[in-house]
Amino acid sequence: MRPIPSRHTVIELCTRVWSFVPSGGSLPENVWRRRRRFLVGLAWFHAAAIVLAGPLLGHRWELSLRALFAHATVLHTAAEALVVAFFAALASWPRASRTFQATCVGFGLMSASGILVHLSGGYIEAHFHFFVMLAFLALCQDWIPYLLSVAFVAVHHGVVGVLWPKEVYNHPAAYESPWTWATIHAAFVLASCVGSVIAWRFNERVFAQTAQILEATGEGIFGLDIEGRITFINPAAAEMLGADARRAVGLPISRILNVLNTDGTPLPEADFPIFTPLEDGRARHVTDEVFARSDGSYFPVDYVATPMIERNHLTGLVVSFNDITERQRAAAALQRSHRELEATLAELKTAQRHGLQQERLRAVGQMASGIAHDFNNTLSPIVGFSELLLRNPAGPSDPARTEAYVRLINIAARDAAAVVRRLRDLYRERVETATLAPVNLDRCIKEAVALTAPRWRSQALAIGVTIRMETDVADRLPPIVGDETELREMLTNLIFNAVDAMPAGGTITVRAQPDGDGVRVDVADTGVGMSDEVRRRCLEPFFSTKGQQGSGLGLSLVHALIERHRGTLKIESRPGAGTTISLRFPEGSPSAAAARGPEAEESPRRLRILVVEDEPVVRKVLSQQLLAVGHTVETADNGVEGLEKFMSGWFDLVITDRAMPEMSGDAVAATIARVAPDKPIIMLTGFGDLMLAKGEKPTGVRVIISKPVMMEQLTRAIAEATAGRVPRSRPET
Repeated sequence: MRPIPSRHTVIELCTRVWSFVPSGGSLPENVWRRRRRFLVGLAWFHAAAIVLAGPLLGHRWELSLRALFAHATVLHTAAEALVVAFFAALASWPRASRTFQATCVGFGLMSASGILVHLSGGYIEAHFHFFVMLAFLALCQDWIPYLLSVAFVAVHHGVVGVLWPKEVYNHPAAYESPWTWATIHAAFVLASCVGSVIAWRFNERVFAQTAQILEATGEGIFGLDIEGRITFINPAAAEMLGADARRAVGLPISRILNVLNTDGTPLPEADFPIFTPLEDGRARHVTDEVFARSDGSYFPVDYVATPMIERNHLTGLVVSFNDITERQRAAAALQRSHRELEATLAELKTAQRHGLQQERLRAVGQMASGIAHDFNNTLSPIVGFSELLLRNPAGPSDPARTEAYVRLINIAARDAAAVVRRLRDLYRERVETATLAPVNLDRCIKEAVALTAPRWRSQALAIGVTIRMETDVADRLPPIVGDETELREMLTNLIFNAVDAMPAGGTITVRAQPDGDGVRVDVADTGVGMSDEVRRRCLEPFFSTKGQQGSGLGLSLVHALIERHRGTLKIESRPGAGTTISLRFPEGSPSAAAARGPEAEESPRRLRILVVEDEPVVRKVLSQQLLAVGHTVETADNGVEGLEKFMSGWFDLVITDRAMPEMSGDAVAATIARVAPDKPIIMLTGFGDLMLAKGEKPTGVRVIISKPVMMEQLTRAIAEATAGRVPRSRPET
């Protein structure tokens, strides 16, 4: 005996069946408008076909009241067509709701089906017209008009067909058994409805997923047809443009958006750069554009305009954009800081002529050292959290692009930390503080080009010239050992110098190729070139040919960094013939990378670590970095609390900041060293390179790390501090 299904099974089955039933009313505005126009046009077509059917079927011409209600007259057929036309006209009423419009077009098409069945004399083939029209009406994705249309068919076949079968059928069997024929037609209607509803549900799911993606993304996105009318717009775009998303569909883009000229005047709609992909079918990425709302307010944006291709035909384009107001504010603040620094350096140049160069340089170095701690504390969370994001990259719609953006943020933050080190280099003796490691030179070049692209592109756009960037990197470059941050710093300085040397535009070429037992990197421009005197002096600190626009430190810094990498620098230039600056790096050997010792290897051990740091954000990012590689972490927000936790617990390693209120990191390390002399301690400070240069290492400290703290730097420090030491379990008490 078969088991009776449980109540739970029945409910689950009903739930699964119900999931195939569409909710209705979910079409995007632009899709609904296109489908409504199609169905209304179909209704008008049927009205015209019915009018023509009378003469074509040979109906008699008679103009009288009796002829209006008599069969087989042209006037009666025209009156029937007028019913279909009436409903088509109501469905075209623009102020009516979707449901009303769909209901009217449904009644029009169902009436046309009934009239065609009647005109055919009840032929069975004409009955299938009902089923086709029901499939078309499912395009509205609205339950009310659809069910009313099904009810129309039920009344036509179930009432009229049973009571007056000769008005519906033309077969004697139907006259004898009208219920049987009505049941057969009901089965056809049911099959048509099931197929239409399933297709409707699948269609609805696709639209729902697309709508959720558009609503979830923070980017503004809208679509345009080839005539510049809005086909869709997501909530983020509507909010940024101050528009109503539902009412905006179908309007010309100029009704809600204007693009401004560089002088602040609006461009004519025909000249919008957004429309450029409609001309050649190629996507455009535009930076630092200005969008103006309909109320006159405006904001800066970066946008991408991508053409939409359907069956090899251009049908419109999709525009995604971001408001970059905050980014420009940050850039303006950075530019102000840069101008202040250049003003300070200009004062130093004046002081040099009065024999005060060294004293003023020391003053700048002391100033830079004073701000280094707070500056690096600000950079630490930028670098730390961006690296954590890179371990688990995710994005609303494009994870690859999100990962690329985060990677550039991370690189920029690392390079910003080098600014502090460069300022301190102005007054202290040059020492080897670079972190030498095998370098992927191809990646360094690509990153330097990507980081400098926004500036030279915007600069070229501002002065109306064309600057092209070309790279040529050999496939098999010999390995070199160096510091990636400093290598990028050299390349970005050379690229910016090349841009400034081409006021009329031109081409910058970055080339890397083997050169004997090393690697040669050339940065060449087609600019104004240098005279012999300028070429001889261009490596001197503070020598500049840019007036107030230059600090005179770019090439001198490149020279210092290439010497730190034990390489050479060569300059080839002539007035009017451009400049080529060649950097030659010696080939790296395996021993150079191996010389880094235990810090080059990530320790597989999982440690219990105490982090003592007074800055909450820095403390948080350090904890997350350590947790991300499997360590157990406990934190303290000052030295006193850190010592209390150390004395009451067991830790394999202590990481402490140096500059803290109440108790400094030096005091924390000295106290721990007295209690547990073999306990490894790592010290964090914004002045790590200075301490190493002077040979300073506080009591008990094994490794010193400069802020901001990078993941690989932290991993190497832990490996070095715990080298040769096996972690022990907490002692029994």
